[in-house]
Amino acid sequence: MLLPKSSPGLGLNYLIASALLLLSGTSLAAQTQSPITWSADGELIVTIEKNRRVLKISDNVKISQDDINISGNSAIFEYTLDTQELLRVTVLGTPARYTQGMGNSVEKVTGNSDTLILYDDEVTEDTIVEMIDNASIKSPSSTMNCTSIVYITEQDLIREAVGPCQGALSPQNGV
Repeated sequence: MLLPKSSPGLGLNYLIASALLLLSGTSLAAQTQSPITWSADGELIVTIEKNRRVLKISDNVKISQDDINISGNSAIFEYTLDTQELLRVTVLGTPARYTQGMGNSVEKVTGNSDTLILYDDEVTEDTIVEMIDNASIKSPSSTMNCTSIVYITEQDLIREAVGPCQGALSPQNGV
């Protein structure tokens, strides 16, 4: 279930409480995931755009869900207007940063780009992180720098990358 939960530091308690009441809902594929929590030091704006409820937050944005952490300068949460399902979270930064723990391991996946988009794939129900412009990702098995990267979080898999690219692969067991 994806729910924006907290927003310390905004100082707009009434606005935040109203926004959270309006924006709670579940995502298409994340029925078993924990809530998304977020914080920001700047303003919070809620609008309706093309059958979507849009929450915009700014300044020192931090977003987390389970073992995923994203930070940046600003973020946009998009919900369906009718069902209040969270469709996507877009984070902008210089750079926007992504970190994911690898289960019980101390190893992490880290990445950054100018824009990060977090959403659930409608077909496979996987959680996707798109890193757009100046994208880089480092995992226990590889390092890659590209114009953009599409990463599947549950599989530690780069599904797609747009070049120019460069990187390195670690040897795999049994190869």
